[in-house]
Amino acid sequence: MTVKVTLQLSEGLVEEAQRLGIATSKDATTVLTEALEQLWPALENFSEEAFFPEISQLEDSEVLQLATGKLQATQNARLGELQATGKATGLTESERYELLALLQIYQLGQLRKSEALAEAVERGLLEPLAG
Repeated sequence: MTVKVTLQLSEGLVEEAQRLGIATSKDATTVLTEALEQLWPALENFSEEAFFPEISQLEDSEVLQLATGKLQATQNARLGELQATGKATGLTESERYELLALLQIYQLGQLRKSEALAEAVERGLLEPLAG
């Protein structure tokens, strides 16, 4: 059984799929479907913990590093540039994707930071925030 799915892909990705399709005598849809079918088994064993271990399992120094961490300076600068460009003149498609990626990195960092702050307070590594 197959299910029809509509995806919004970058122009560059579609062009690459079309080029590969020409080389293999397949249409871009088939190329993309086969690529996903080959990739998916590698993702089945993916777990968030493989990339982001539980905060409670980290050493004190790692918890403190996360609790006080910030977005990398280059990422923060690029995020600011993209936001300013977006307000001033608008963003290209690739810049929009880059902005979304940076925002996701930022949001994940903030989530991990808040979890680490809570863990640091629980361990007595930091004082609770006054409020």
